[in-house]
Amino acid sequence: MGQTSLYQIDAFTGVPFKGNPAAVCLMSCDLEDELYQSIAKEMNLSETAFVEETSLRGIYNLRWFTPAREVPLCGHATLASAYVLFEHAGFDGERITFHTLSGALYAENTPEGIRLDFPRNDPFPVEPPLEALEALGISNPEEVQYSDTNQKLLVLLGSPEEVQSCSPDFDALLAAENPLGWRGVIITAEGPSPYDFVSRYFAPLMGINEDPVTGSAHTVLTPYWAERLGKSEMHAYQSSERGGELNVELTEERVHITGKATTVVVGTLYY
Repeated sequence: MGQTSLYQIDAFTGVPFKGNPAAVCLMSCDLEDELYQSIAKEMNLSETAFVEETSLRGIYNLRWFTPAREVPLCGHATLASAYVLFEHAGFDGERITFHTLSGALYAENTPEGIRLDFPRNDPFPVEPPLEALEALGISNPEEVQYSDTNQKLLVLLGSPEEVQSCSPDFDALLAAENPLGWRGVIITAEGPSPYDFVSRYFAPLMGINEDPVTGSAHTVLTPYWAERLGKSEMHAYQSSERGGELNVELTEERVHITGKATTVVVGTLYY
């Protein structure tokens, strides 16, 4: 039987039981995908991250699994992984490089929190997918866009209250016609102060009805709102039941996402 260190981290929050929880496993070697999937199912969180040290200082391999499948990009579990390395594993540098299915991702330890350096995934306007909107309970969206590089549908609503009150039928959302191939749906609106925009994210196709705080969704939201608001630095809030705050910045090719994290559980995983 093998064993490894296991951490449960609440990401995009400075206090326990808010933000988005992720399990982080520090692996000494690569394991079979089936075992990774079994561990993620056992953890039963939106994502479990597996961090494998390489022979180069500050460079790690990183993979993310939901209880149902592997995903190519996960922001909150990346933040949680970096937090574990900085706070628990003794890494004393300022910058970490993660090799992932989405290429190289970077995490820096800053006074404001951990800053993630992610690829930007700009959306473009599409015809409203009527079955998906009906499943969301949305009859008259302001606009619908889609990011083909991140497989996320973005639906603009008229107010933060509409975002907050949205109550999807997840079975209907799973069954909705999906010609674009989206894997998750973002709903979003401007404000209220002090936030530039708010959002929620639904991904039943990935085994997650609603994700509490979604870094990868903000690689779509950041370029969208930067163009709409005419600003490159913004303060965002994901208004799920747990809720979480993110500071985002758009550059020419990347999205920087900064957030805090806190430790909830430290233990040993036996496998």
